[in-house]
Amino acid sequence: MENLQPQRVFYYFKKLMDIPRPSKHEQEVSDFLIATGKELGLETYQDDSLNVVLKRKASQGYEDAPKVILQGHMDMVGSKTENSDHDFTKDPIIPVIEGEYLSAKDTTLGADNGIAVAMGLALLEDENYEGPQIELLVTTDEETSMSGAIALADDVLEGDYLINIDSEEEGILTVGSAGGITFFVEEELKDLEEKEGFEIKLRGLLGGHSGMQIHEKRGNAVKIIGELLANIKEDITIGEFNSGNLDNVIPSEGSVKVYGASKEALEDAKKDILEKHADLLGEMEVEIAEAKGKSYSKDLSQRLIKMINDMPTGVNSLMEDNETVESSDNLALVREKEGKLVSEISLRSSNNEKLEELREKIAKVLEETSFAYNIDSEYPSWEYKEDSKLRPLAQEVYKKLEGKEFETIVIHAGLECGCFYEKYPNLDIISIGPNITGAHSPEEKVEIASVQRVNEYLRELLKEIK
Repeated sequence: MENLQPQRVFYYFKKLMDIPRPSKHEQEVSDFLIATGKELGLETYQDDSLNVVLKRKASQGYEDAPKVILQGHMDMVGSKTENSDHDFTKDPIIPVIEGEYLSAKDTTLGADNGIAVAMGLALLEDENYEGPQIELLVTTDEETSMSGAIALADDVLEGDYLINIDSEEEGILTVGSAGGITFFVEEELKDLEEKEGFEIKLRGLLGGHSGMQIHEKRGNAVKIIGELLANIKEDITIGEFNSGNLDNVIPSEGSVKVYGASKEALEDAKKDILEKHADLLGEMEVEIAEAKGKSYSKDLSQRLIKMINDMPTGVNSLMEDNETVESSDNLALVREKEGKLVSEISLRSSNNEKLEELREKIAKVLEETSFAYNIDSEYPSWEYKEDSKLRPLAQEVYKKLEGKEFETIVIHAGLECGCFYEKYPNLDIISIGPNITGAHSPEEKVEIASVQRVNEYLRELLKEIK
């Protein structure tokens, strides 16, 4: 990697690759950042959550310029191929150069978000740096809960502008992101009765990210199974309902057992569902077979079917352009777990009022169907700032370098920027990044030339902040 350019960026990225740093295991990498900051003679800060701030003073002539926070996260997703014996808590990441790209041997690379940290460190050490005061903010646990950003104190940062470097597509300027909450539903399973009936299995939907792909015709397996059950024209009970796994994934398959229905009634309900949802992406299949199992009570069966069918799911509202999703929710899972029936419903919105409206809708459905719930995993939105000074400057510099403007977007997913905006409401924020594909998977790779271009752009942008 020593021949890759920019040399010092990839030097520091290799240092990070040598340090195991999956989420929840950031002590070593956090201490490395603090040690590096001290070696460079910088002001350093480390909090109880292991967040790090390294501060470099402005260069000559920039003493009165707006101060800038450069931000990324130190943790990475630990994902590997089936045949790999890599231990993310002990082993270094092994780099692989494949033509124009840098990847890793059988694991995730950690360019998400080690590249941001490496760019920041290279800037902090540069003797020829021209620009305003820099605070490099590096957070922990972004990939699981954003707990580092959430725990950051509201009196640590001095910056006026914040440049997040956690986007994954060059040429895109992110200027807002959604906040979110998750409903957790739980009911103890008791008095289950062994019965003979049928099992319904649904598969073939595409699934996908519950934020970025919620507006597409991907179908939600929980909702479709619930709809099929509601269409059965006979008196039924159900059991062993299992669909969905993660709150940020649209469920693509699932199964349930049905008791008290004839095969003919089930086939009629199946036919109706397949016809109604023939336009969904993927190739949805529904299989019906005889089966034995444990039935829920009639009361629980009816309440569950009603809850699923009454639960708003998918796009709730669009922004003024009538194209960008403003708020949505995902009925992410309904399944049995450790003797309980559990469900999770995740909500997202870039507008806090819309998020509250959606919260009330979900709560009403759960209360009307007598399901106990609690709300957790809250993270704030980053609302689009009309009077930004940083955004037009970012566009101007990009056009000067590339001959075109950034495409600006508000993403329907969570970014740490929302946490910082909540604590520091006067911050002017943008998010940029190089081309990274396959993030969170062993196929992750970063385009080397894109890293160089984004690094050059970042340096030029800092020069222009006066």
